[in-house]
Amino acid sequence: MSSRGSAQPNSSTTNQPASSSSAVPSSRKRARVYSVASTGFDILGNISEASDILSPLKAACRTSKSIIDVIQTADDNQDEWNELIQRLDGYMSAVQNQIDAFEKYPPEERAVDDALSQSLVEYVKLLGEFHDKVDQHKHKRSRTGFGPLTTISKIKLDPGDIRKFHRDLEDQHRQLMEKLGFFAALRLQVIERNTKVILTEVDASAILQLPMVAFVASSVHNPCLQGTRQAVLETIWRWAEDDMSEKPIFWLCDIAGSGKSTVAMSVAQAWRSEGTLGAQFFFSLANSEGSTTEKFCSTLARELVQHMPELAPHIAETVKRNPAIMRSSFQDQIRTLVTSPLKHLQGRAILVVDAVDECKSGTHRKELLDGLAMAARETSNLKIFITSRPDPIIESVLQPLSIKAQLKDRLHDVSHHDNIDDIATYVHQSLYGVLSQDKRERLVEKANGLFIWASTACRMLSDKTSLSPPEDIYNRLMSIDEDGGIDDLYCLIFERTNPAYYTIMYEMLALLLAAFEPLTSEDLDDALKHAKIKGSAKALVQNLGSVLIEDGTSLIQFRHPTFVEYLRRCSVAPEANSGNRIYINVLKAHGQAASWCFKCLQSPAEGLRFNICQIESSFSLNSQIKNLETKVSKFIRRRLRYASSHWLFHLAETDDNWRSKLEDDIRRAIQIPHVLYWMEILSFIGGVPRVINGLRTVTRCKGVSGQSL
Repeated sequence: MSSRGSAQPNSSTTNQPASSSSAVPSSRKRARVYSVASTGFDILGNISEASDILSPLKAACRTSKSIIDVIQTADDNQDEWNELIQRLDGYMSAVQNQIDAFEKYPPEERAVDDALSQSLVEYVKLLGEFHDKVDQHKHKRSRTGFGPLTTISKIKLDPGDIRKFHRDLEDQHRQLMEKLGFFAALRLQVIERNTKVILTEVDASAILQLPMVAFVASSVHNPCLQGTRQAVLETIWRWAEDDMSEKPIFWLCDIAGSGKSTVAMSVAQAWRSEGTLGAQFFFSLANSEGSTTEKFCSTLARELVQHMPELAPHIAETVKRNPAIMRSSFQDQIRTLVTSPLKHLQGRAILVVDAVDECKSGTHRKELLDGLAMAARETSNLKIFITSRPDPIIESVLQPLSIKAQLKDRLHDVSHHDNIDDIATYVHQSLYGVLSQDKRERLVEKANGLFIWASTACRMLSDKTSLSPPEDIYNRLMSIDEDGGIDDLYCLIFERTNPAYYTIMYEMLALLLAAFEPLTSEDLDDALKHAKIKGSAKALVQNLGSVLIEDGTSLIQFRHPTFVEYLRRCSVAPEANSGNRIYINVLKAHGQAASWCFKCLQSPAEGLRFNICQIESSFSLNSQIKNLETKVSKFIRRRLRYASSHWLFHLAETDDNWRSKLEDDIRRAIQIPHVLYWMEILSFIGGVPRVINGLRTVTRCKGVSGQSL
């Protein structure tokens, strides 16, 4: 407790930047082990000859570091190289974290098994081949009278080659990280808990069949800055550590933009470090999977395996006994996949469930909270931390509960001076050297206790791509009528862009808003090209960096749900006399997205085709296919997975004109053999339940039922 609570605000934060609460920077952690990157080593030998997992992981870090060293000298394709450096740096940090964890294991528990070996080989081989490629383009021999001298030349690789490496590396890294998680669970002994765990390949296969929401909270949310939110965090930590308490549920309730998810990230990070985090689920309005409870329980089960590996055999056993568990009721799912395994746990487990209000269905919100309350009552070693905005349905369930602790309106209330102090700490750190101290202090007052207002304003002011000087942006911020008015702030962001690009920008935002899961920059560019919209995904993120972010996997994410809600309010068609009001035409965007999905399905090179994953026998069950997930990542591109899962819903959400326009594409998609190829993909990616719902939805639309489907 003392280590968490000891951090205090720096007394000189108004004059110099404060330190972050994050761990040691990844660059410093890498320097600790890899001060010099050697390129003259046998990469695959680290795997084939070593029984210890640390050798190949360190080889991957060395190779990544060497690639970064080489491409930092490049002076062409700067955007592609910078993006690659950012991604490699993030992946290196993730691999280094695994190294740090495995170094705590005794040598006999670090032996590489067959299941992990292939992923390691493919990952390191991919890095090695790309390293050789960029290195060959960097160096050239110059024959002179003074002997062979090495000179440096430009690295000239086709941007398409770089982007292909991005995609391949993303898939290989994701697979490796999941395999490493199971590697920990497959150990015969869980070192830190001194508990015997035997997990067979059949058990691992059973767990892998559980669908998992792909949304990664850390790609959007950050933990609190060091020294901020101390009173709130201390209250939560005391609740978590009180084993005698009769209130196993803690409900943090506050308005939009007050910083609830940031607090949730901080407590989850702390509980993960001390080994009590069981699982976390961050709901998200911008993600179709993250805004429903469909995969909630199965995601929690997968997280339990990752954070508490000794539960893996119990979760695997319950899945094998209940193979159709995902078709059961929510309460049956949470009992089977969460509370039943937890009864085998010796210590405490804490679940973090953030932003329940972003679960779209009111029925699902009630079902979720009823299920969590039941789980807390029935499982003595379970505690549940919940955050939400004020919401009538949520309050109707949680307010009467006697087993809950509650903290309401604490994060934004200006009567609590620490709220203002925390925003001041953030603003002074973010804008040190950008604005004078007195202007930073006036900006703190203008935020009126709302953290999202302060953070968005800080990003606008520190944006190095802006043509407007910070002083001009500051003056416009101060001219906003309502203190903490988030809609006025978002309007100001658009005002700062060139009016000549409004139409294109609104069409691009409409596609992002219509998407049922975040799109990569490459896929958005492809959709824009198909829709004949002359825009660039990277330019959009660059110009709207205060509200959009491109994460380490190239996915474009909305920084906060309040911006999503703002855009949705702008999707109502303006009246004739409404002037220059922003209009986001989502109906049209759904039609464009549906058309793009059909284009992906029909692509001769990357679309639907017979035996797309090159399976040896059509008589094998998915569970019997070795390395199916690897095959899916290799042979089914992300955009084809997206199109297969979501085209029906885009069709349902657009208007009759678009549905009529796409009628030939609909017929082609459901004709034999295309429909069979589509069904095969759905089976591989676990998309059958969603498509069943999509078929029900689209057949209720005018102009579709009885004609095309």
